[in-house]
Amino acid sequence: MKTVLIGFGDIAPKHLDVLKELNCNIAGIVTRRYHTGIIKAKEFGIDKVYRSIDEISDNECDFFTVLVTPENNHQILKQIIPFKKPILIEKPITFSSKELLVIIELNKKFRTPIMIAMNRRFYSVFHKGLDYLKSKKTKLDAVVIEAPERFSDINLPKFSQVVRKNWMFSNSIHCVDLIRFFGGDIEKIETNSFPTKHVYSAIGHCKKDVEFTYISNWKSPGRWSVNLYAKDIRIIFNPLEKGVILENHQQKELTPSSEDIRFKTGFYLQLKFFL
Repeated sequence: MKTVLIGFGDIAPKHLDVLKELNCNIAGIVTRRYHTGIIKAKEFGIDKVYRSIDEISDNECDFFTVLVTPENNHQILKQIIPFKKPILIEKPITFSSKELLVIIELNKKFRTPIMIAMNRRFYSVFHKGLDYLKSKKTKLDAVVIEAPERFSDINLPKFSQVVRKNWMFSNSIHCVDLIRFFGGDIEKIETNSFPTKHVYSAIGHCKKDVEFTYISNWKSPGRWSVNLYAKDIRIIFNPLEKGVILENHQQKELTPSSEDIRFKTGFYLQLKFFL
């Protein structure tokens, strides 16, 4: 399998590690500045640097890996969807519902497979937790997600004003996506948010008959956590990369897979699923 990397941001080396592990050849890269592409190609042993997407020939690429800044995703998609090559793209596709409709309409014509990289849903400990409930023939009843954000991170100079203004889509979307991962599509939702206080919360019901609670306070310390509730069983992920099962007054640890230890958590299973 051959891929072309479009963009080479901070997360690109993490993707490269997993691409190589799964025997994907890097056919080349496209960056906004050709000189930057030359430097990155030399540093990471990539043979070819394209000056533009138009230079990529059909037989050079089996799929695209899009790693540009979020505000540029929709423009890149409009260029590469007509190739009809599968696309793995970092979130979000766009910050605009209008731009999203353009992408949807374009893809109705070309039917190009597109997968948004939501690596949290591929954490091995999450899958082990759900497998444990299945082994106990116990249904998941509710999920509670707490997703604080750090203002010091949001205001880093590397993030554009567009990304900062849309931080919920730029970053918080990872935890929002976990609602659908654990519970299925959302059928009912009530929000109770106070943007002036930077407090966002919601409760609701999902298609798999799972209740959910989501809360995010952007100005209080803490880290992302997930709690799963079932009859006589509770599973805690705090931090998300590790799990603890509470059952019969005892605790059992859920440890991450060897791949989640070797690579950025969730990246290995995510790419394997995509391929």
